[in-house]
Amino acid sequence: MCGIAAFFSQSKTVSTDALRAAVRSLIHRGPDNQSVWLSKDRQVGLGHTRLSIIDLVTGDQPIANEDERVRVVVNGEFYDFERQRFELKKRGHQFRTSSDSEIALHLYEDFGVHCLKHLRGEFAFVLWDESNRLLLAARDRFGIKPLYYAICGDSLYLASEVKALFAAGVPARWDHEYFYQHATGPAMPDRTLFAGVHQVPPGHCLIVTPNGMRVQRYWEFDYTPAAELSTSPRDERSYVEEFATIFEEAVRLRMRADVPIGCYLSGGLDSCAVLGFAARHSNTPIQAFTLTFDQVAYDEGEIAREMAARVGANFCPIPIKQSDIAENFAEAIWHSETLFSNGHGVSKFLLSRAVRDAGYKVVYTGEGSDEILGGYVHFRTDILKHNTQGQDPNGGGTSSQAT
Repeated sequence: MCGIAAFFSQSKTVSTDALRAAVRSLIHRGPDNQSVWLSKDRQVGLGHTRLSIIDLVTGDQPIANEDERVRVVVNGEFYDFERQRFELKKRGHQFRTSSDSEIALHLYEDFGVHCLKHLRGEFAFVLWDESNRLLLAARDRFGIKPLYYAICGDSLYLASEVKALFAAGVPARWDHEYFYQHATGPAMPDRTLFAGVHQVPPGHCLIVTPNGMRVQRYWEFDYTPAAELSTSPRDERSYVEEFATIFEEAVRLRMRADVPIGCYLSGGLDSCAVLGFAARHSNTPIQAFTLTFDQVAYDEGEIAREMAARVGANFCPIPIKQSDIAENFAEAIWHSETLFSNGHGVSKFLLSRAVRDAGYKVVYTGEGSDEILGGYVHFRTDILKHNTQGQDPNGGGTSSQAT
């Protein structure tokens, strides 16, 4: 997890002090290095706080291309980057670093904004193209990495967290309408709790040129209509094998790091499956971190311990009490910058802090699997209401437990 900040103005200079203040407010995201860059006309500024994971020596940012006309700051990771790097070198590109982040620069040189179609990973980045006076900011397909922006006067401010925008001088005011939306139902993906502060939605990019600014979608789910699906019969086993192959590849690609990697383990199906595949591809035992609770109804420690033993992982229990959740609620909110409807977010904050204190920068997690695979009860209800073909009329099956 790194932090990025970017300022852009068509008519006035960027404040170096404001940019540095924004970067300082993100130091918890990137304690290993902090740096800023300003264009010669001082109308563009890029800032970065780095958590070193790949290329510990030469991977500091911003990174410039060969002629220094394009620069980028990245938060996140591009998977399968070594294959992309090999292909880019074959096309004549020269690399300054060994980091995964640099491929975004050279893919942009080849494909422009369409470089986004060639990127696989969880990321948010801001790229400045000096020759074309174009600023490109993009967020990954599922919005795993955050990216916020605000316009004050004729200046655009972007950052990984809202607090960095406020540190740079963006006014801090509540957006009462969004608060109501968030508290009562689904909220708009481009809004925040703060007036005038927006998100780049998942699967979208923000483009600024001398002609103006626009936010556009570059990816969305492609659901094949039922009428177009193959009618050739397939048994259940073939689907399981196909899914397992894709799943294993996804885990394997995420194991590329120059630092130790751990795993969050709840004992649910999702995190157990991730740990199982990761252990298959690891030459050393993986550290499996599990929150344990003082109330039996919430504690999954023994299930997680059994899974860790099954795959030869090192089981690392992290005991917490209800009072820990209450005492750390405010700090968890400060980091998340959103509302909590239960104690899950605080628990994950406590888990993450303990893992960091144990010396780990990277962990696997099963987050999001219930959303993608329809594991929650309300998803199965929708299936039975709107698509009963091939479904168990009793709603059979059990939900995997959230990590």
